[in-house]
Amino acid sequence: MMAEKRILTVILAAYLLLAIIYSVMTPIFEASDELWHYPMVQHIATTGQLPVQDPSNIGPWRQEGSQPPLYYMLAALLTAGIDTSDMTHIRRQNPHADIGVVLPDHNINMMTHRTVAEAFPWRGTVLAVHVARLFSVMLGLGTVYVTYRLAAAVFPAEPTIRLGAAALVAFLPMFLFISGSVNNDNLSNLLGNWLLLLIVRLVTMQRPPHWRDYVLIGLVTGAGLLAKFNIGFLTLLVAVALIVVSMRQRDWRPLVIGGLVSGTLTILIAGWWYVRNQQLYGDPTGLNVFLDIVGRRLVVANPAQLWSERQSFLQAFWGFFGGVNLPLPQLVYLIFNLIGAVGLIGAGLFLLLKLTRRPLSLPAFSGWIPALFTLIWPLVTFISYLRWTAETPASQGRLVFGALSAISLWLVVGLVWWLPRHFRPVIMSVTAGYFFIVAAAAPFLVIAPAYRVHAVSEQADSPLAVFAAPEQGSVQLLSANIQPGSEQVRPEQYVMLDTLWAIDQPFERDWSLFVHLVTPDEVILSQRDVYPAQGLLATSDLAAGQQWRSPIAVWVPPAAYTPMSLEVRVGWYHLPTGERLMLENGSEFVSIGQVDLLPRESTLNVPNPIRINFGGSIELVGYDITDLSPAAGETINLTLYWRAQQPVEEDYKVFTSIIDMTTLTKYAASDAMPAEWTRPTSTWEAGEIIADTHTLAVTPDAVPGIYELQIGLYKETDAGLERLRIFTPDGGQAFDVTYLSRVRIEPAER
Repeated sequence: MMAEKRILTVILAAYLLLAIIYSVMTPIFEASDELWHYPMVQHIATTGQLPVQDPSNIGPWRQEGSQPPLYYMLAALLTAGIDTSDMTHIRRQNPHADIGVVLPDHNINMMTHRTVAEAFPWRGTVLAVHVARLFSVMLGLGTVYVTYRLAAAVFPAEPTIRLGAAALVAFLPMFLFISGSVNNDNLSNLLGNWLLLLIVRLVTMQRPPHWRDYVLIGLVTGAGLLAKFNIGFLTLLVAVALIVVSMRQRDWRPLVIGGLVSGTLTILIAGWWYVRNQQLYGDPTGLNVFLDIVGRRLVVANPAQLWSERQSFLQAFWGFFGGVNLPLPQLVYLIFNLIGAVGLIGAGLFLLLKLTRRPLSLPAFSGWIPALFTLIWPLVTFISYLRWTAETPASQGRLVFGALSAISLWLVVGLVWWLPRHFRPVIMSVTAGYFFIVAAAAPFLVIAPAYRVHAVSEQADSPLAVFAAPEQGSVQLLSANIQPGSEQVRPEQYVMLDTLWAIDQPFERDWSLFVHLVTPDEVILSQRDVYPAQGLLATSDLAAGQQWRSPIAVWVPPAAYTPMSLEVRVGWYHLPTGERLMLENGSEFVSIGQVDLLPRESTLNVPNPIRINFGGSIELVGYDITDLSPAAGETINLTLYWRAQQPVEEDYKVFTSIIDMTTLTKYAASDAMPAEWTRPTSTWEAGEIIADTHTLAVTPDAVPGIYELQIGLYKETDAGLERLRIFTPDGGQAFDVTYLSRVRIEPAER
């Protein structure tokens, strides 16, 4: 027992060290949603009030202002004495950050950091963030200990399972990353797992529960409901546990007295928050406003779409840093996934064997009641997660950490139960060792290098171009190259550029670099906007003579019209005003070359071959358009080439439009069955290609500009219009409309 306590102490100490390393080495506001969580803390610490959410006037806390406030209130209490009036100065966002996606040029940082202001010794907002992070670290320490106690309650004679479960939580890279950040999940993770522990203890008590047991359950439940909405599901398990205790003891008092005491405390602690939400937003949870701010999916995710997002879910369970845009190496994920698969399958076999070897009578099964609670809670958590992410894109495994203690418990069971007893500690030590090595290496090999600015000092001849704002500074383009292999591209490939810049005269404002791929019709086919050095720098911070490299990847849209030559243009603009830097000759850009956009390889004899799968039954395999730059009042013909992948029973209509995605104004539209109503989809044979021409008349009052060409398929039902979803190669079904080439509308001819 003493050896077990020493090992547990080592695990807790190692967690504490690692979590502090994560909290220190992750730049502030670069941890998941910390850039929105901390403003909630700062607002409460400064004003002593909770914000009122307004989707038309979103505060710096964004959707987090709709979260239950206990974590923010406690963090505000800890940081209330710190002057954070510099928060706006410190919290300078990178407006072009690739949040939630991983792109080749790695524009990952959500902030453009003021390195001097963030340096140690910390002060102001930086100090407050690190204090709040340390608070999160301690909450995570509590979660690790709760995991150990939960495993001990379910498997009291298995030290390997107890210590193994604690170790897997302590050394899980994503848990450490979140624990080292300002994030309300840290409190809800502790309280959710702690409440599960209290439930398990309640149903395993050999004595009648004491009123103190009910008080503790009520306090933790109330605090949990004031920390995160999903803990509300645990209240149902509390009720079930009280019923189990009453039935086992044949005494009504645990249910009635326990329910009254714990329920009353829960309402007293958390009830006011839900009443406030009802009064302000007409919804006791406030989730209606939360979703209005964070944004809903365009199409509610179905099971196929959720399954297609499994990779991001798993990555963000094991470890996915930054703004869900800084992954671990793929081999690391592969090993984690293998461990998870063995553990999951092993746990299932363990339960199956236990249930089949012992009769399912109440006395024999009573020892399994606590185990059932530890199985039900992860299942409920996962189902609630699926329901949530179906509404808004949030496929991150960290969102199930409220049940992490139970998940880790059963993962360890699945890994070791089938092994000889003397061999179990060895396998568990190897597994925990792998978790520890990855967790210890990630801050130094993955996180820190991603935010490091590399000094550049190269001799250059006369600059290729000088961009300037009158009396506001200038920047030199020293070199610009289209990287080998990008001279010819196809749809869904990247044009890779390498550019070298230097400040000529310092700027007072922050300017954005743009790269445009422009068609012969002067349509911007694709563009990439970035801050200097992959978003790590801001022009207002740079001194005269300072150089930096900006590698840039510009994606070619999947339905880009081919073949054609694309001109590659670079320039600078001011995002808040749209103002552009100018060259000496008055131009707003410099051309650095051309790339050839080639058609996709295809065996079908159709123009501009593409592959867009509608509903698994109809495929758009190509299209042709008579004019990519019509004038207002003119008409163009769009011919779509469809192929039936299988017989289609329903008759679908095709809708096409030239649409302004900002205002949703349609400047031309067609809505008809294929081939001018002559080829209903129900008449198509599998493999047949149908040419379907639509005439698009541009409205005479169309505003000149560049717009999207939108198409889709739908059928009329009693419930309304039902569109066919688009099936992506990874199995996703997130959209029911697709976009072809952009179209430029010219002024009406006079």
